[in-house]
Amino acid sequence: MRLEDMFTSRRRNDDPLEMLAAQIGDLRRQTRDISRALSHNAGDVAGDLGELMTDWGRDAARQGAWLAGAASRKAVQGARAVQRDPVPLLAVLGTAVLLTSLLSSRRR
Repeated sequence: MRLEDMFTSRRRNDDPLEMLAAQIGDLRRQTRDISRALSHNAGDVAGDLGELMTDWGRDAARQGAWLAGAASRKAVQGARAVQRDPVPLLAVLGTAVLLTSLLSSRRR
């Protein structure tokens, strides 16, 4: 609030251009305050989002490591099974080759 607004009885008649300039000045201050508040809030949101992405990345890395370990264990189990008895593997490979040759000859 301006000093002139407090003492209205002694206030002189304002020029419309001065009133408009005062309103523009008030708008500039309000715009500056809003801009500061928005930039402060945007910084907070960006920080929170960064923390969230970091947490998601850690969880994804942890789950990826667990999946890689599980796949490795299954691969080792499969390799041992093939070492003990290679006939099922040969049957699966033979079936895959047969299906591939049948489908490729059918497309010709």
